[in-house]
Amino acid sequence: MLKKSVVLILLSLIDQGVIAQEKNVETQNVLWSRYLLDFHFSEKWTPFFDVEERVYASTLRQHHFLPSIGTRYKVDEHFTLSAAMMYFGLTLPQDPDANKKQIQDELRPQLSISFKYDTGSNLIFLSRIKPELRYIRTPDAASYRLRTLRLRMRMGVKYLINNKFDVKLLEEIHMNISNRIVRNVFDQNRLSAGINYKLNDQFQFETGYLYWFQQSSSGDDFFSRNIVYFTIKHDLNFN
Repeated sequence: MLKKSVVLILLSLIDQGVIAQEKNVETQNVLWSRYLLDFHFSEKWTPFFDVEERVYASTLRQHHFLPSIGTRYKVDEHFTLSAAMMYFGLTLPQDPDANKKQIQDELRPQLSISFKYDTGSNLIFLSRIKPELRYIRTPDAASYRLRTLRLRMRMGVKYLINNKFDVKLLEEIHMNISNRIVRNVFDQNRLSAGINYKLNDQFQFETGYLYWFQQSSSGDDFFSRNIVYFTIKHDLNFN
């Protein structure tokens, strides 16, 4: 499974590099701010609420708005399962200088299985598989319509510097699975690096850089995005 995932990632990177040289690619700079709230009711169950705001760095025009709610279940020290519902608001057109504004609404029921392996030497291997259904309502539509099932596959490593700081390197590819999808089966690729600071048992702060290469549904246009993100992690313990 690990070898197949690595091969898929490498093929995706090579394919996107070649595509970027041949097609229309628009570069954008974006800022992400996130608030992640976890409710620790037991050792096994952790309900959560997340909210994320994304804006273009040059004009601060909204790009995405993403609240989600769900729960995680810790199977054992290696595996965690989760289920969530996300709302995804996309501001159209995807242009930082656009004057008009329309919102494309999307609902995403999500499941995931996460795996982590602690080597015992401050290095932790991470992986996650997350399938999600994408129900989209365009600005001119009255109801939501199922567009595709998307499979998100993420791999990475985390290194514990000390009891306060850790760093992460993550790679995630998104694949569309639908007979409606013809030209962008490999939807996007994300590569990120970040550093996390644990203030105390309740609050952690993370910042980093994420590179996001995405193919549009037309198959002819691509987005190359440079993203700086800032995250607040808030843990409430009710044990």
